[in-house]
Amino acid sequence: FGGESLVGILVDRLGKGRAVGLGLVLNSLAALALLLVGQYLAGALIGLFLFYLTFEFLLVSSLPLMTEVLPSARATLLAVNLAAISLGRAVGTVVAPGLYEAWGFPATAWAAVVFNLLALLALLGVLRKRGDAP
Repeated sequence: FGGESLVGILVDRLGKGRAVGLGLVLNSLAALALLLVGQYLAGALIGLFLFYLTFEFLLVSSLPLMTEVLPSARATLLAVNLAAISLGRAVGTVVAPGLYEAWGFPATAWAAVVFNLLALLALLGVLRKRGDAP
């Protein structure tokens, strides 16, 4: 509910590309903050709340952006985007436990940051192609 509410309030003001970029950056910061505050119960709960809030904001704010990338094939592109998100979650479900078992929580937090940076690069590519890049 929080992520969707923030999208409703902020996406039109910030712009779709900036909102997605902000979500990626904030989600990365939340993952890194978990490394610092996650050692204590209250810190871990607050950190996880912020991580999931920023993640949900990111996913929901990406939906309107994806509908504008290729207007002639909106439904197809949206379906491909949701399928890619689902595939990413499925792969993460398989890979993350092994990563955690081998190298601990810091590795999973840094993996989230790395994938967010890759997504940020992809976002910049989409925005450049549309002519909206900073």
